[in-house]
Amino acid sequence: MTHPPGAAGQRLRPSQTPQGVAWLSNFRPGDARAAQQLIDSLHFFSSTSFRQGMLRHLHSVLTHTTPADRPAALYSVHSSDASGTMFTGGLEPLVPSTGGSELIVQNIVRATERACGNTAVSSGTSSLALLKNRRVRRLVFVSDYAGSGDEALKYARTWLRNPTIRSWRSLKFVEIHLVLYAASPTALKRLNASPCYDGVHVLHCGMDFPSADWEQSERDAIRSVCSTYAPSGEGACGWRGSEGLVVFDHTIPNNLPMIVRQTKGRSPYGKWVPFFRHRTAPQELMQLLADYQPAFDRQRRLRAVGQPRLAAASQLQTMSRPEMAQIIDVLAHAAGRRRSSAQLAAALGISVPAAQEITLRAEDLGLLDEQTRLTDAGWLELRKAKARPRRVASGLQGSTEPYYPQQLKGSR
Repeated sequence: MTHPPGAAGQRLRPSQTPQGVAWLSNFRPGDARAAQQLIDSLHFFSSTSFRQGMLRHLHSVLTHTTPADRPAALYSVHSSDASGTMFTGGLEPLVPSTGGSELIVQNIVRATERACGNTAVSSGTSSLALLKNRRVRRLVFVSDYAGSGDEALKYARTWLRNPTIRSWRSLKFVEIHLVLYAASPTALKRLNASPCYDGVHVLHCGMDFPSADWEQSERDAIRSVCSTYAPSGEGACGWRGSEGLVVFDHTIPNNLPMIVRQTKGRSPYGKWVPFFRHRTAPQELMQLLADYQPAFDRQRRLRAVGQPRLAAASQLQTMSRPEMAQIIDVLAHAAGRRRSSAQLAAALGISVPAAQEITLRAEDLGLLDEQTRLTDAGWLELRKAKARPRRVASGLQGSTEPYYPQQLKGSR
């Protein structure tokens, strides 16, 4: 698909689309800059990218296990009652037909079941009897996005309220895992800390206010605009203040700021012009912005982690040693105590598996230890990267003047 160019032939930004231009007319001149920076920092995932990425990620999680961990039973995470119990009172793991993104994920689950076969995945395990007869060892819950982590935690608790499931897990007969396409750092930290899950596997992490390429003053201005123009202070920055920046072709998460999703607001110029309409987006807008990602400012990220000298030298170092650029970035962020793969992925604007791969390369080179802490060799490499490459010039100076020797050696 070709996309209309923006300024200077670059990819069209959300603020440059017809919907973006109209939406910016809601704001006073003093607030328009922050509002523009907000929508230009959104991450758009097309249905094709989401489906292909989710299929690869889920397949990787299922196949990189020992035979003792197989087979697994897959389920699409969906909203559940706060006090419900799975397989009790009519509650089943089947996705309701009225589901939105849950049905998309359920379709991916079914495709994965067909691709993996019964050796890795047991399909159609919709009852306790089937789980027992097929000796399922892992319950794998699948979802597209976790902004606060609420939905994934509530879903897991419906299973753990079932005494049979709770007993199996206590006896180490089964484990419960969560597979996510994307998650905010806040949600991921909350999910990893919860006793509900034995493993959380995420493909993309970040894509929220704290992870954006903003200065603190810009972040404060954007939060102020969100609060000023939202109908109420509650949820102004997304559900539970999760401050999400992710947009899917199949759904608009409620973790986005309210001013991006609302159809009514506090515009001083009359009727509010929406950008999205609640949980849906105009198809023409999604076509214009398919797989749009905000620009990644490497120098700003390095300065934010306390590496101004490295930021100043990074462009020259990248040109002279391109194969080491990402490893140096990992060293810089690890030195700033961002050591988990999810933290590194959010800081570098890459996927979590890519961050894991770079970290392993750094470990193989002896620059990081197994706890992702810099070794002596790693600190030395980081110091070397901060130095600007030396420029050596010849000591001879050219001249256009004719040369006449002052002395001539006499003949013998």
